[in-house]
Amino acid sequence: MLELVTSYSLSQVPYITYDALEEYAESLIRDFCPQNLCTPGVVDVERMLEYYLGLDVDFQRIVYEQRILGLTAFSDGVLDVLSADTNQPETIFVKRGTVIIDTSLTTKSNLQRRRFTMTHEGSHWLLHRKALAPDNPYGNISAFENQYIAAKTGRIDYSRSMKERTDIDIMERQADFLAASILMPRPALRKSFRTFFEENGEKPRRIVRNKTPMDDCFAKQLTEYIADVYAVSKRAALIRLEKLGAIADR
Repeated sequence: MLELVTSYSLSQVPYITYDALEEYAESLIRDFCPQNLCTPGVVDVERMLEYYLGLDVDFQRIVYEQRILGLTAFSDGVLDVLSADTNQPETIFVKRGTVIIDTSLTTKSNLQRRRFTMTHEGSHWLLHRKALAPDNPYGNISAFENQYIAAKTGRIDYSRSMKERTDIDIMERQADFLAASILMPRPALRKSFRTFFEENGEKPRRIVRNKTPMDDCFAKQLTEYIADVYAVSKRAALIRLEKLGAIADR
């Protein structure tokens, strides 16, 4: 596993630009699965977490006031879940380096969301072990008492939000961005972008929504094409394309 080399804030949150995150993602893919760096395709996320990052992955029905789809344990602790046998709340022990994925993501229809959530959690492990460490001299900056942090909730979209009021906001956006960069590596994505236009008999160009009906159609089709090639949700594909400037608004 390639360690992140960067500077950190007082609270041990990385100071890192999006360009640097792109480069870090590319170095990770080059080290773990070099064939995915320039060849469009699906990154084996579960194998990456378990064999490359050394994390344990477990599936539980997570119990919190807000809907939590994934958590990472940065220290040994306990977690409230719903028992699979009794459907009643119970407390389980979770060791450091465990990623908990909510069982709602185990269905086939949630495959893309599960892959992004798992990669998001792996990104937290890569980026934020110092910030969420029990011995962080700044104190506990986690959203939870025992150093667990959330991946995705049903109400928050850190990928598009430009507001970073807290360390948690910053970390969630960093994890979102790194996850997208791992699942859709920039060099491979460039090839997919060119292929899409070639198959449509067009020269590659930026798609501008609300400019022409053709551009609006291409924006939808390109998003669906990228989502299918990389096994991600259409929303994740669209946000990635927007951030790289492939799709823009007029």
